[in-house]
Amino acid sequence: MKFTSPLLVTGMHRSGTTLLVKILEKNGIFFGAYQDDNRESIFFQRLNRWLVSFNNSYWDNPKSFDTLDNDNLDFLISKCNKSIQNKILILYYFGFKNIFLNNSFSSYDLPWGWKDPLNTFTLDIWSKIFPCISVINIVRNPIDVSCSLINRQGKLKSEDLKNLKKYFNSLTPFLSINKGAVLRSFEINSIDDCLVLYKKYNDKIKLNNLKNIKQINVKYEDLINNTENELVKIYSFCGINNFNLKQDSKLIDKNIVNKYNNLDISFDRNLLDLISYDK
Repeated sequence: MKFTSPLLVTGMHRSGTTLLVKILEKNGIFFGAYQDDNRESIFFQRLNRWLVSFNNSYWDNPKSFDTLDNDNLDFLISKCNKSIQNKILILYYFGFKNIFLNNSFSSYDLPWGWKDPLNTFTLDIWSKIFPCISVINIVRNPIDVSCSLINRQGKLKSEDLKNLKKYFNSLTPFLSINKGAVLRSFEINSIDDCLVLYKKYNDKIKLNNLKNIKQINVKYEDLINNTENELVKIYSFCGINNFNLKQDSKLIDKNIVNKYNNLDISFDRNLLDLISYDK
């Protein structure tokens, strides 16, 4: 079956993927009826987590699918194909009103897509299912990403401790998969851990850039500091013609780019040097 062509947003966590989706949604691109707090489509998020479980990875310890042989890879592609054709499952993307609208990924004629950092690693599979896929890779200064990630880790750890007292929390190990009800990562405990993870995502984006896929790289700092020019570039890539740059620019906080400049941060500078990123 031939499917319509989605837009995927990829990039390391805390790199500006959520901001990018806010802007694109404002301009008519549909990113799913049901999303988590980070504007990730629940439908495709679940599929991505299911996919990476087959190479024993997760968002905080991602791996490519290079180690899977072709038979296993074809099997996963076939399973995903069945999922995205299932009229019940796709309600989690199109919403329950789709029972009456009867949209499908083969008939939906409006711009659509999904955002998930794991797209960075599952792109090889999705590009085979959707041959005309488009991709926006967003990258951000690795130290800023690391500080933001550590800050989020602290908040999630506090939430985990609060949730521990809730009765339902004791049931989730039996009712859920993929570390259900545990919000924080056990892999990330320092800035260096963040930098190691950042390098994995950054290296994979560079490999993805070599593939014959329609894609564009966006730097978070350019989006903040040179907003209107960057938005025009993004809109041109996405085929968005009817936009209001002044209104869209208001979605961007100009101060956030310098948020972590004055922090006293300890990290391995040799590790940072292994990451190629120009501010």
